[in-house]
Amino acid sequence: MKLRIFSWLMCIALLTASGCADLQVQNLNNPETKRVLAAPEDLKSVTAGAFVNMYSAFGNNQNAYYCNTSMEWTGDYITMTNNVRSWWAIFKIEPRNPFNNTVAFTDLDQIGLPFRRWNAAISSANDVIKAIEKDNFQIGPNGSETQMVRAAAYMVKAMAQGYIANTFDKGYIVNFDTDVSKAVPLSSYREIMTESLKNFDVVIDIASRNSFTFPANFVNTPTRLTNLTLERLARTYAANFLVQNARTRAENAQTDWARVLRYLPADKLMTQDYVITLDGLNWRNGLQEIAGLDWYWRTDHRIIRLMDTTYPRRFPVSATSFRQATSDDARLAEYFKYETGLAFFRADRGPQLRSHYRFARYDALYNANGIGPSTFLYSETSRLLRAEALAMTNDLPGAISILNSSRRKTVGRLPDIATGTSQASVLEAIFKERDLELMLTDFGIHFKDMRRRDMLQRGAILHFPVPADELLTISQALYTFGGSAPQSPGGTSDGTNAWYTFVP
Repeated sequence: MKLRIFSWLMCIALLTASGCADLQVQNLNNPETKRVLAAPEDLKSVTAGAFVNMYSAFGNNQNAYYCNTSMEWTGDYITMTNNVRSWWAIFKIEPRNPFNNTVAFTDLDQIGLPFRRWNAAISSANDVIKAIEKDNFQIGPNGSETQMVRAAAYMVKAMAQGYIANTFDKGYIVNFDTDVSKAVPLSSYREIMTESLKNFDVVIDIASRNSFTFPANFVNTPTRLTNLTLERLARTYAANFLVQNARTRAENAQTDWARVLRYLPADKLMTQDYVITLDGLNWRNGLQEIAGLDWYWRTDHRIIRLMDTTYPRRFPVSATSFRQATSDDARLAEYFKYETGLAFFRADRGPQLRSHYRFARYDALYNANGIGPSTFLYSETSRLLRAEALAMTNDLPGAISILNSSRRKTVGRLPDIATGTSQASVLEAIFKERDLELMLTDFGIHFKDMRRRDMLQRGAILHFPVPADELLTISQALYTFGGSAPQSPGGTSDGTNAWYTFVP
């Protein structure tokens, strides 16, 4: 088992790998962000460090867990061995418990580190943007790389803000001209998302007006990002963040779906997966790296039921094993693997944690010890976002057309969705595709899909609070989310659908 230890090694690696970038983020009320930039070329090192810092929240295989994995457990996408009861296990306890947002919680850093790293990335991006836009730094021969670096800095800032807005209830909005000698107030997730989208719009504008190629150390992609691929990537991330900002079904209905369509016109969709080559040092993806461990975390029955509706909602209470699922959807065998072993799944900690199925899509990465290509965003993401936006704006034929030419046909080998299918059924098909095709990619993606459909279990968090140590630093009262005393729809003895509150 690849255990969650030596996380300090990752911190050292990040600090040493990023050149001039100061990857420590201090209290934003009194930051020490003075950078010594000997030459404009140093801005490229700061930008490279900002990218590494932002993506470090995805963890490594010793510290895969952060709040990314916990959200996916809470969203009933992943289950795990219950042989231990610690940070990750609490997100599968039923009924759901409140999140322990106190400095006494030994795993508080699992939300604290992403919060700090994303804010640090924003701080570094602000330094670069200030140097270019206010101090008129020119980068490269005759300034030829200035707009490339500017676009990269705005991309880091937009993404980090998007992750904060969609993971926490509050965060900071800090620009290069913000007076950080004074207290910076906490802003709502809606306000932070507004800023994120503004910055994505800048990236899109720069990329559409300039021709460039990112240097290899910005993002460790097999094929270096160009202005063309960056524009499509920025459009997809902007649409994805905008859609997943909703905390409830009601907020989801209020999403600016017309804006989603503007981000994703048919001729601007991603044409290739967004892949980062993991190197075992600066570039890691703990969620995918450890997915191939056959006895550790498994696939929740909710996902298997998408392909076999006769499969139980959860592992039968009295069973010691259960049959394989069957399905006309070829992806059951393509993306998942049935494992007979349940030795690590203790019966006394609940059947909701047990599953024979695991994710098999990233076995090659696991077998290579987490070194190699890792998909952070499938190109199918942009198509499914466009399909959902079309359905939500009542263009059902357009949404159905996308679904009938998607991987549900080319990989799943499923029949066409019929013309005249209702909006509810089309949306259900889209969310099924998101669950199956976007597996373990963007940060907490399946949890965020569940919360915007009102499909989380009662008492589940909708987002994390600002970490307790940060609240104490800025003299704010501690608070938290989650927990309730839910009643099972079928009674407390009903082990089939206890505590579930799925919307019909």
